[in-house]
Amino acid sequence: MIKFFLKILMGFAGLFLLSCDSGDIYPEKYERNDGITVSATFVFDNPETFPSDYLLIFGAFNDRQTTPVASVRIMKPKNQEPVNVSIDNLGDNVTSIMLCIANSGRLPVFSLFETDINVAGGNIAIPESKISLTSYERIQNLVFEQYNCVSCHQGNTGARNLLLTADKSYNALVNIASSVNPAKNRVTPSDTGNSFLLDVLTDADVVISQPHTGFVTRNDDIVLLREWIKNGCGK
Repeated sequence: MIKFFLKILMGFAGLFLLSCDSGDIYPEKYERNDGITVSATFVFDNPETFPSDYLLIFGAFNDRQTTPVASVRIMKPKNQEPVNVSIDNLGDNVTSIMLCIANSGRLPVFSLFETDINVAGGNIAIPESKISLTSYERIQNLVFEQYNCVSCHQGNTGARNLLLTADKSYNALVNIASSVNPAKNRVTPSDTGNSFLLDVLTDADVVISQPHTGFVTRNDDIVLLREWIKNGCGK
């Protein structure tokens, strides 16, 4: 009798399984692939000037917005080890790739590397690129322009006969005697102690009609100036 009831139950179970089988065949593993991958390798010089107050991001951008469509943050590498980075699943709205210094909202404030891309060609691998972290262009953008130094130091003469606009600033600073303290140059290559620009921005005891300490609020930018001078004031 017990065997008889077991056979009946097994029969009902078989009918239930048959009724639930839709006939569809599914793969063992579903792999999502919504777009392309862009990868790159970067080598950074002067790791002392690697951003810490800012973000350093590798981002994918389009022409219609200022913040990245997708991005990854790059952390400071050890020494000058190559940094490998990639962004996956990018769609056809991406038109360019940028390695940039950005604020906390991932809005770029200075581009270190940028290239246009065409996602229609499939995955993209950007060749290894060496990135200068102490370029004079970075100083011009993130110090003289970001802190609006050019508002006073522009025109034909500028305050204290110092011009800090992009076309004038380098020649007005490097190996030029300070009009406030003629015993020092405004900037002396490889000599931070003889560069009055650093004194004005960092030493509260410097006597000047309008104190400049506190003008440059991010330590990153002071470090950038100091390391640029120590490394010979490259242009």
